[in-house]
Amino acid sequence: MANFKITYAELYTRISEFLNLTASETAPTGTNLTRCKTLAERGLRRFLYPIDQESGRPHEWSFLRPFYTLNTLSGKWKYQLPEDFSSIITDPTYGDDESFSQMVKTAPDIILNLRSAGVTNYAPFYYCIIDSSFDPAIGEFSEIWLYPEPDSSYPIQFFYKADPTKPSNAADYLPGGVKATEAIIESCLAVCEQNDDNMNTKHHTALADKLVQELIIIDKQRESELILGNLYSDNQRVFYERDQHDLTVYDSDLT
Repeated sequence: MANFKITYAELYTRISEFLNLTASETAPTGTNLTRCKTLAERGLRRFLYPIDQESGRPHEWSFLRPFYTLNTLSGKWKYQLPEDFSSIITDPTYGDDESFSQMVKTAPDIILNLRSAGVTNYAPFYYCIIDSSFDPAIGEFSEIWLYPEPDSSYPIQFFYKADPTKPSNAADYLPGGVKATEAIIESCLAVCEQNDDNMNTKHHTALADKLVQELIIIDKQRESELILGNLYSDNQRVFYERDQHDLTVYDSDLT
């Protein structure tokens, strides 16, 4: 069944129509295709990293904070994170069927020092995030290191900030879902206006700004409804467990 989401091909075809490079609903080819894809990528970046005019600060879209589950393997302590990983938001927790406490972030050298003292196999309770190396195909990618070394398969869950990968296939859908469609289109047409000195109108630039700000308001309202004392509600809810430490001072228990 068709939906209102827009594909990469529909986006660069719309740009081609706007620039009068092709007839209506006709996809560009050759150098025109390259040009339209470049403008589409610039428009997407414009949309993905906006400034909230109300606060004057960058706005982080809620759809760029995905929930991720990593299933550990016995004996493996290094794991490559998703290609779009930017930074971690919440400390990893175990799945609902596990009774282990929330993991604690530490430094890479501490994990290496712990391992050098002797490898322990158990459910991990320390983790660190490192930028591992550079891959020419995807750029720099990140890893998560765990300690102790897992002795079994454990589901580890967390939220992270994403930097979306750019679309490559014509049928790829664009980030943000249906609500973001018009804002993305207008952001791309705004780039077209700004890229052509012969255009006397800034209509699409003004419309893109308006649509993005309206979408930011909707996004912030959605966030305020989801944050309920835990991090998120419903299927995005993450519960935090505090470790019980011995806080005995001068024979008085402070726990």
